[in-house]
Order: sequence, then structure tokens, then C-alpha cells
Amino acid sequence: MIRSPKSALFHPVPLACGAIALALGGAACLEAQAADPPAAQAAAATAPVTAATASAGKLDVLFMVDDSSSMDGMQKKLADQIPAFINGLQSLPNGLPDIHIAVVSSDMGAPGDSTSSLGGCTDFGDQGIFRGGVSLQSGTGGASGKGGTGGSPDGGAGGAVGPCSGLSAGQTFLSNSGGAANYTGDLGSVLQCMVGLGEQGCGFEQQLSSVARALGADGAPMPVQNAGFLRPDAELAIVFLTNEDDCSAPSNTALYSLEVGGSNQQNISNALGPIANYRCNSYGHLCVDPAAGGAACLIEPPLHPPADAQGTGDALTLNLTDCESADGTGLESSVSGFVSGIRALKSDPASQIVVGAIVAPATPYTVTWVPAQGGENTLSGELWPEVEHSCGAAGMDDVNPTAQLSVAGDDSFGDPAVRLTQFVNAFGANGVTASVCDASYASVLQNLVTKIGANLSGGAGTAGDTGTGGTGAAPPICAGGLNSGPSGSPGTGGSAGGPDGGLHQGFGCDVGAARPSGLALGLLLGLLVLTWRRRASAR
Repeated sequence: MIRSPKSALFHPVPLACGAIALALGGAACLEAQAADPPAAQAAAATAPVTAATASAGKLDVLFMVDDSSSMDGMQKKLADQIPAFINGLQSLPNGLPDIHIAVVSSDMGAPGDSTSSLGGCTDFGDQGIFRGGVSLQSGTGGASGKGGTGGSPDGGAGGAVGPCSGLSAGQTFLSNSGGAANYTGDLGSVLQCMVGLGEQGCGFEQQLSSVARALGADGAPMPVQNAGFLRPDAELAIVFLTNEDDCSAPSNTALYSLEVGGSNQQNISNALGPIANYRCNSYGHLCVDPAAGGAACLIEPPLHPPADAQGTGDALTLNLTDCESADGTGLESSVSGFVSGIRALKSDPASQIVVGAIVAPATPYTVTWVPAQGGENTLSGELWPEVEHSCGAAGMDDVNPTAQLSVAGDDSFGDPAVRLTQFVNAFGANGVTASVCDASYASVLQNLVTKIGANLSGGAGTAGDTGTGGTGAAPPICAGGLNSGPSGSPGTGGSAGGPDGGLHQGFGCDVGAARPSGLALGLLLGLLVLTWRRRASAR
């Protein structure tokens, strides 16, 4: 049985639910409304720090930091540039903006029948709650490992991440507003600590889902711990740091389960293939196979080598091009739904939202098949698919021959960020990407400062949020181009309206989930009596 995160089950009760729905859903809807009261704002402690300038405008910055295994070096490269990022904001024409800064992880769990066997994963993850430098996960995490495209995603090594000094007790995000700050010391130094989340998070990263949950952009209220961060009149800047593509999926997904059809085991005969990061590619991307005959059309990255795969034996590869998110056909939540949810946070998204992503390049994109490892009842010579790294160090395993190479001594690597790149591009000129394998992240952060400044009070503005929809219509899906989903059925992703789709989208009375209580039936009876009396008096 797949369990759903509690935050996905409760939504505010709008008037549109109506009296009858309130009666039938009664307790469930009212409890959901009461479960998310506005969080009390803790008093900000003054500190000897650079004061924000009221005339500079308001700015809310959210860093999404991948905390799965292998991320330590890339987190340090980000931390190295945080002081320069803060200095850049302080050097804007009107000074440091009235600012909020928060950090969220990529860990939204991996709910399914095999969660306990996936190192570092839980059913729920961090649920978009701001981290503040403190781990929300108990225990020591999974075994240290690559967490790349082959094998089961590994959690990081080590125990809980300790709290960052400087952030006042009880605070979940940094604030320098109205002449008061809720931290002591240097803003850059405190934020440097906060972005170092460690490597103990789930290896099935759900970067977009985490950001949407943190900001309440998924149809449900934001976590109470995050209340007060997002201001309607502030510019919003979102910064991603990750070395794998987004694998966000609805809470009732089968993506992370074994018992989905076929062999129901960890082997290539499973209906979804072995549980590994390749599932995120196979059921989250659509690409063109340029070596296939006929007109260009889209396929999901295949589980088995096609006839036009290059190489022989256990050294088969398939080069794919023009990859995009499999919105509406895959098992993952649609990128377009996340874009719509984030845009809806602002009255003027074209001038109020800036997005940056430090990710692996979306190309080259090559599937390779390697001997099975750690499977169940695998066949002799069984091969499993994985995607080669689109950037990495020379000589590193699984790095594409044409990939961007990291500098000597830098072990950064990453897989094609198709969905995340598509998300950033949707914000047009206000979207910025850079490679996670770059020797330094100084340039991309400075670029973000420039775009942030252009959209603040007195800025020149940029022609943002127009998107980059390509030069023409996308190719059609090839005949037989979709992999079979659970029990042999084609997979379907979340609705375009939001990441989760289903009964819990839009207004929040899940009538079907609540049995009428005695109170609910009493309310219904009262409504019927009132209606009868009104009709009788009208005669």
C-alpha cells in the first residue's frame, strides 16, 4: 500500500465546498482547516549586521540544495561563493534589499513498497520544510555511495547535520527587514553554513516538488514552519543546486515500488524496470532517437536496447536528442504544472520571479546498458539501462565521452537535467542555468544578482517570463514509444494544474475520504429541515 504525505491530504476549505459537502465531509474538512493555523512570528533579534534598505525593495530568496550522496563537494563550491553573492546584493544601487533567505532540501521521500530498502529515503522526506542548517531526518542515513544512474539511489554517510550558529533560536529562515535581523554576525557566513546540508537525503531527488511544497505552490498551504517567508510584494528568487534531474512524482506514485507488475522483483523483467534512478529518466523524459528510421518522433528512454543501439554485447549505447519532460505521459508530475504553480504566487510573475539552476547540462544524453548488479533472480547476461553523466571528471565511470569535463581535482558530476532546464527556460530572460561541473559558481550567482537588481525597485527590468517554447511544434510520440506502466498500462503523470493531480487538487474537501459522522449527519438533517421550512413559508 502506498502511503501519501500528510501535507498532500489536507487543504484549506473554501466557501465553494458548500454546505452539503461540509456536512458529508464535516470532520475531515474542518480538521484540515484547523491543522494549518498561521504560525506566530517570532520577534526578530537585532544584530550588528548590514541593515537592509527600505528603498531597495523586498526580496525573498529560496535555495534548493540537493542533499543526496555525492553532493558534498558541490555544496562546498556553492558555499564558497555565498559571501560574494551577499556582497553583490549589498552593492546594488539602492543597497541590500529588505531580505528573507531560506534553504530547502531535495528530499521529499520515496513512498512505495520498497522505501526501507532505499538508502536515505523515507515515506515523507523533509516535506519542503526549511532546513536552517538542522537535519529533519533521524538516524544516520544510508551507506555512502555514488547515488548516480546505476543501482539503487544511496543516501549519504554520517548523522544529523548540526544547527548553524548565528540564526536566532526558533527561526527557520534568515530575515533582515525593517532595520532588524534574526541572526547575529555576518549574513554571508550564516548562509554559508545553512547551504551545507550534507549527504544523507533520499537519492530520488524531487527538487521541483520540494520547492512547490515549501512555498505552498502545489495547491496546499505551505508548511507552518515556513510561514512569514513569502511576501506578496517581494521579488522571489529560486536557486537550485543539484547533480541529477528532477524526479518529482504524485504522492500515490508507483515509481518507487517493486510490486507494479511483471516480475515484481528487482530485475529487468519488472514492469517498470529495476528500482534505480533510470526510472526517473524512463518515465520522466521524452526524446528523439536520431538513428531510428522514418520521421522524427519522441520515445521514452527504453528499458531494453533497441535495434539501432550502438556497440555490441554488454557495451551497448543509444544516443538521444531533443529531450523534454514527459508531461502528461510519464509517471512524474508535469513541469508545466510546477511552472504554473510558481507563477501563481505573484501578481506580476514576469517582473517578480527570477530562477537560477546549477545543474548538469541537458546534453549529451546517452543511454548505456551495463551488467545487472544487486538484483533478484536476474538472468545470465542481464543488462540494466542507465544514463551517462553529461559532465564529470576525466576517467570517472559512466561519464559520456563528449561530456563537459570537470577540472583536475574536482570530482563533480551530473546527469542530464532535462526537466529542470525546461523549468528554468519557462521564465525566459529571468532564468539562468550553469553547469554543476563548473570549477566555480561565481559567474552564475553574479548573473542572478544582476537579474534580481534589474527587477527590484528602481531597476531597469528584464523581459522575463516569456519562456522558450522552441522553434516549432514538438515531434509526435512514436508508435510504441512509451514504456509500459504498472500492470502493463501506459503511465500517466500529474495534472497540468499542479504537481499532485487527483482528488486533492484545487479546493480541498476530499469528500470521498471521510465517512459521515453523527455530527455531519445532524448538520445535513438540519439543512434539509431548514430547506423544507423555507419552501413551506413561501407557499
